[in-house]
Amino acid sequence: MIFTRAAWVLGVALVGFLCWLAFNGITQVVPLLVTAFALLALIGGGNFINGRSPPYGGHGARRSHEPEGPPSAGSA
Repeated sequence: MIFTRAAWVLGVALVGFLCWLAFNGITQVVPLLVTAFALLALIGGGNFINGRSPPYGGHGARRSHEPEGPPSAGSA
């Protein structure tokens, strides 16, 4: 949990720094930012289309194609 939070903080700081560089006229970072935001949008959109939610949020219910519980002994 601590590693995940640290990765989020460092990632947001890095993107903020790259945006600051691009704003100040260093145009070499613009393709990197466009690529990063495009990947984020494509991955997030794919997860949204597939119905996936974050592991610790969202609907809270796991979707499964398997029936729950053991099969009953009386059914054939």
